[in-house]
Amino acid sequence: MAVYLYNLGFTLANAGNGNFLASSAGQTGLGQSDTWFQYNGAGLPPGVSDNLVALGALNPTDWTALTTVPTLNSGADYMLVRIFNTDSFPAPAPTFLLRLTAVMGHGTSTNSAASTPLQAPFQVGAKARPVIDTDNSTNPPNWPAPTGTDGAWSYCFGMVHGGANDYTCNIGATAYLSSGTYAGFSAFGHDPQIHIVSPGDLVKSAA
Repeated sequence: MAVYLYNLGFTLANAGNGNFLASSAGQTGLGQSDTWFQYNGAGLPPGVSDNLVALGALNPTDWTALTTVPTLNSGADYMLVRIFNTDSFPAPAPTFLLRLTAVMGHGTSTNSAASTPLQAPFQVGAKARPVIDTDNSTNPPNWPAPTGTDGAWSYCFGMVHGGANDYTCNIGATAYLSSGTYAGFSAFGHDPQIHIVSPGDLVKSAA
């Protein structure tokens, strides 16, 4: 059994492109975006179960950064996703509201070389729109503030199930600020692959 965390950071300064931050040399610990981590503690982290669950703050020392995409074992391993913001605001800092969306794709595809920084070909105003949903919440929306005292939104997706397959997982987050320079809605997206193997299967190489 293993527990894996996919960590994604965003800045409102990049809302025009709609991308989560890429991993870079200047990021450390759970400040590393577009990075997979593995739980190094005993048992399961607090709150983790085979269900969609909002989690409290994660302890950075409980997580080891991985240099390759992990392969998850069906019927044994768990997946978590954590979204965090990197912007600095003058006090008092505004409260973010954020809605997480994950769209799973069954199967694999080969992407052509990117010729644009846009995460999606659709737009809302002058911003990319990588998240499309039918939410009709009022303004301000009835979305959660950070789930933990670390200012991040952490969720357990549950245990992986089924046979061996490579899945695409389109992860999106729509953030809302009620006031300030970046007031309004901003959307971010990324599409990692999730490698699943069944017990006894040969481990597939990571993309």
